[in-house]
Amino acid sequence: MYPVQLNLANKHLVIIGGGKVAYRKFQQLKTESIASLTIVSQTFLPEFFQAKQSNLKLITKCYDRNDIEKADIIIIATNDPHVNNQIKKDSRPTQLVNHTGDKTQSDFYNMPEIQYKNINILFRSDGNDYNKVKKISHAVEKFLIEVYKEDYHV
Repeated sequence: MYPVQLNLANKHLVIIGGGKVAYRKFQQLKTESIASLTIVSQTFLPEFFQAKQSNLKLITKCYDRNDIEKADIIIIATNDPHVNNQIKKDSRPTQLVNHTGDKTQSDFYNMPEIQYKNINILFRSDGNDYNKVKKISHAVEKFLIEVYKEDYHV
């Protein structure tokens, strides 16, 4: 995988799923300058309904291929492997897809990130053992806080 940062300005993103993984992805995206963010799910965690983004649309329904028609980026985050695979099949080659249940079907992965002053530090694992990398990123963050107490600002 080639490490890049994506400019999401004027992009249309769709997340399929309304559970913990979908919410984590939403949390990572909510401060970006996205043209629109649509989240489609039969059910949502209550936290989704507390979101105040004007560009956010929550749609309570089963997935169908029309849900991703205008998407530039698709995040597949349901707990149903059959639905997840169907979404990937329905996507076009011009759409970037993050299939959270099967890294082999993903065009990109998210990386754990910490911030120190104006520096973002990303931890790359090529989609392997996300929890281990997350644990390491927390350890590095604790180290920075301890060593640079007076300078640390998140």
